[in-house]
Amino acid sequence: MDAHVSQFYEWLPWTNQDLANVPKGLEERKKWLLAATEKRSSITPEIKLTVEKWYGKEQSEKIKFVEVFEITEYGKQPSPEEIRRLFPMLPQVN
Repeated sequence: MDAHVSQFYEWLPWTNQDLANVPKGLEERKKWLLAATEKRSSITPEIKLTVEKWYGKEQSEKIKFVEVFEITEYGKQPSPEEIRRLFPMLPQVN
């Protein structure tokens, strides 16, 4: 994320009205970004259940940050097989 300067240190802080709080130094920026990521991407108990479903209990214990996608209740409800096709990075869990 640190390599995407315009997204994480300019655009997103600007849209969140937080641009004045972005540090100037490289190391300070990385610390600031980690803190922001932890706040925004922490795993709640509800999310933990979903992570365990898709990654298995053992692997889910190693995951520290997530980006959550919600399937709308108004659209097509994809099957687990369709979700694996749409997100091929998901491991095959028995």
